[in-house]
Amino acid sequence: MIWERDGDAYTTTVETATGEVRFHLTVERLTTQSWDWMVWQPGEPATLARYGTAATAQEAMRAAEAAAK
Repeated sequence: MIWERDGDAYTTTVETATGEVRFHLTVERLTTQSWDWMVWQPGEPATLARYGTAATAQEAMRAAEAAAK
């Protein structure tokens, strides 16, 4: 998965074989020692989004990727 960086935020998408976006993944810095991650599906209610926190950006990315499976 290729993550794109914009300041203290990282984003990527998971696509189907036909190129449709299946999941959006976002990782953002909360504090100097905390990162927030979120995974959601286009068209689905926000209440179905998965999210959490991690100590590093890399841990947050791994958690988001795992939640998108």
